[in-house]
Amino acid sequence: MTERECLVFDHVLVAVDFSPAGERLLGQLSRLRALGCRRLTLVHVIATSYGQIPGVSNREHYQQRLDDLAASLGQDGFEVATEVCIGPVVSELKRVALERAVDAVLAGTHGHSTLRDLFLGSTVLDLVRHADVPILLAPTDQSVILPTTALCRPLLATDGSAAAGRAEEIFLALLGHCSRGVVVSVGRWDDRLEYDSERERIEIHIEGLAQRAPKPGFEAVVPGQGKPSVEIARVAAERDADLIIVGKRGSNPIADLLLGSTAEAVCRHAQRLVLVVP
Repeated sequence: MTERECLVFDHVLVAVDFSPAGERLLGQLSRLRALGCRRLTLVHVIATSYGQIPGVSNREHYQQRLDDLAASLGQDGFEVATEVCIGPVVSELKRVALERAVDAVLAGTHGHSTLRDLFLGSTVLDLVRHADVPILLAPTDQSVILPTTALCRPLLATDGSAAAGRAEEIFLALLGHCSRGVVVSVGRWDDRLEYDSERERIEIHIEGLAQRAPKPGFEAVVPGQGKPSVEIARVAAERDADLIIVGKRGSNPIADLLLGSTAEAVCRHAQRLVLVVP
């Protein structure tokens, strides 16, 4: 990582839930400096069901805990604001993100292993579906060993579509401040000749990205047949990538719900930070 200023994500909202998993999430904050993060907004949402109104003491309790955390992070050099909200978690996080004009939201994810989880969705999946700003997902399961070193080797997963354009721009912006990056695109061209033109298209697209990339540039990997989330995770492990960047495709929540989220699946398989860019 160079010392040149990188302000891709100057202001990050951190979803704080004060659980053991949340503590693991907070352990990743120092790594955000590599993304240009200087300001944090810590948000705790007191979730309510219909007709429930939490006591004032609950709000004061969580506000004090946030303020204590903010004081500690301030000593680490961050500029920190806090907010305790009451209401639906995703709606409140989206509202605060909009009002405070944050550049990204950091949230933890455990992943899913059952059909029940898949069809009911989750707070994190809902946040990924509906958010208008990039979402940085951190695996917080106790079995995952996350590094604490600064982010330095980004991996971009792209299909070359317009939906991946913003993710590509962020990847290129980070490259000049990182070690050599990786670009991966998973296709179906190993077994059917009719997909040869598709492989040629994505290779031309990646070459165009390479011409725009600042030094040290990136390595391109174009696997054939395979499940995208598994192949992306495999390449990330083989190339020792520490941040995976993916674009969020489409806006159909029913399709997302039935098919699951590729981004969340990547986070589960890769056991690395995953940035989902709308």
